[in-house]
Amino acid sequence: MSDSGLNILISGGTGFIGKHLVPKLTELGHTVSILSRSARESKDRYITYLKWNGKEMPMGIGVYDVVINLAGASIAEGKWTEARKKEIMDSRINATAACVKYINNSPRKPKVFISASAVGYYGVKNHEEIDEKGKAGEDFAAVVCKAWEEESQKANCRTVNPRIGIVLGKGGGALKQLIPIYKAYLGGTLASGKQGFPWVHIQDIVKSLIFCIENENIEGPVNLVSPQVTDQKTFSNKLAKALNRVDPFPAPKFALQFLLGERSLLLWGGQKAIPRVLQREKYQFEYSELDLALENLV
Repeated sequence: MSDSGLNILISGGTGFIGKHLVPKLTELGHTVSILSRSARESKDRYITYLKWNGKEMPMGIGVYDVVINLAGASIAEGKWTEARKKEIMDSRINATAACVKYINNSPRKPKVFISASAVGYYGVKNHEEIDEKGKAGEDFAAVVCKAWEEESQKANCRTVNPRIGIVLGKGGGALKQLIPIYKAYLGGTLASGKQGFPWVHIQDIVKSLIFCIENENIEGPVNLVSPQVTDQKTFSNKLAKALNRVDPFPAPKFALQFLLGERSLLLWGGQKAIPRVLQREKYQFEYSELDLALENLV
């Protein structure tokens, strides 16, 4: 596939990942249309904003070479009430179904459909290393990811499901929430600390998504995580050290469950995910070691 001149459609393009991905795509010579809930003008002639409702494509949307679907309500924010769970699920399924309908009705099919997922697909698997062949879990986050991917696979073109790990980057992702906590000397090991912490640098998210667009051998699930398997205790210790702080306050599992309820599994659960597909295709990570990633970001 050519690495220049593609016409790309993105849902969720104004989120943290999208804000890093879109400039890189235009830098490579691609034009990008961003589906947005609010009408807005772009100062960049290579970027266009298209207003949509998250359920149906705008009329007269045109033809695209690549469709990227990153849309979905945050699973880490807000108490998991039944209403919130429905919002988390519906936001993903509705946006994905709209992309699939567009692709299948398009007079010229896109070369590839990149539809996001997450390593939460595997459920809580704290001790074993797991690659893309791993089975889906049964908790809420896993059920959401499984349904999300199944909807995307209805598209009649090459479809890639990036199972995205815990994104580390400046001004967003996990570090935006964690750094103030650790600076206040309140960070620490969560539950046993042995649970997997499948981190990935934002630069590798962007670079690997583009790699998946360009590499026609890649199809289906792809773990977007660092090759360095890390547990939560190790991450906590290294982040505290990078911030010149101590790591004194372990939080037991029962306390997390008391404070956060079902949503606490995002903290005491984890996955030791391996980027087997990216490694097979010889993807070169910018940040394969946590120390270097934190040095760059913190």
